[in-house]
Amino acid sequence: MHLVMASPNRYIQEKDILKQAGEHIAPLGKKALLVGDNITLSVVRENLSQSLKESGIYFKEEIFGGEVTKKEGHRIAELAKTEGYDVIIGIGGGKAIDTAKAASAFGGFPLVTIPTIASNCAAWTPLSVFYNEDGVFEEYIVFQNSPALVLVDTRVIAESPVRYFNAGIADTVVKWYEARASAANREKNVPTQTALNIARECAETLFEYGVEASQDVKLRKPTKAVEKTTDCIIALSGMVGGLGSDNCRIAAAHAVHNGFTVLEETHHLFHGEKVAYGTLVQLFLENEEQEFYKLMEFLTKLEQPITLKQMGLENVSEDSLSKVAEASCAAEESIHNMPFKVTPDMVFDAIKKVDEIGNEYLLKSVCKN
Repeated sequence: MHLVMASPNRYIQEKDILKQAGEHIAPLGKKALLVGDNITLSVVRENLSQSLKESGIYFKEEIFGGEVTKKEGHRIAELAKTEGYDVIIGIGGGKAIDTAKAASAFGGFPLVTIPTIASNCAAWTPLSVFYNEDGVFEEYIVFQNSPALVLVDTRVIAESPVRYFNAGIADTVVKWYEARASAANREKNVPTQTALNIARECAETLFEYGVEASQDVKLRKPTKAVEKTTDCIIALSGMVGGLGSDNCRIAAAHAVHNGFTVLEETHHLFHGEKVAYGTLVQLFLENEEQEFYKLMEFLTKLEQPITLKQMGLENVSEDSLSKVAEASCAAEESIHNMPFKVTPDMVFDAIKKVDEIGNEYLLKSVCKN
């Protein structure tokens, strides 16, 4: 397929945009179901509720189940149908928004996404990542429709927990490495090349502003660095897949993330934190030594895991790591988007080697200080 593009109908990023949210949502419907968790809904409640009321929009909050499952998506879709809602609004991070996207697709409702953290590009994309109820990865589903509207309030993002923001940076810088790998043996048509250029721009911007933006989020300041970094995490990151389609998909880094989900000990980690380690594994597999060490230094500044111990796997058995490697190379996994064949043995060795190099790097950093 030469060209498939997917993007939200409207994307608005602005400080305090939630105070005008109602006027942007009103054309989509007058009865809105707000999907999130107790924390994320409380973050937006004051400004969003007032704005919806001013625009004459009736709304109800619905707490989602905490995990992105098809069952939960269908439950919320059925609720929205039964109670006669016009539009679904997903509020929060990746899991809440992916659940809202699933409900929107299963029920045929227009979707608004309001990210309260910049931890990934979920607010932009037309897909959900599904897990089982135990938190083990199942599959990705790309839906027919993208969000109708995305509202990003950079004040909300700047006041969010910095750990989510840092994980978002880790999940976004990988776009360049994975897009480059998945496009390596494919036709570089104009959309693909544009997507690659955007992915590279994302990485370069994050390397330049990411650490500064992280420090600003710690201070709860919606600075230019935070704006630029949020642009990359949500909008530009989403554009890579939207323009590049199957030519610029995820590759080894996300497959290794999915592999790690088979170990319950990793379930406390954020998506981007597991992807961070997975990116190092991918660069090791590619023998990209210079970029490997550049990324390792960057991730360390952002307090992202570069060793198994930092992932809570200090005493992990080789049998468990073998399971991770096997899951990473499952037939349906994105690791097969790499431009060369990758086997479970290669992944197992790379995971171990990254851990060894990471420990050496941290030891040298301590000695320098």
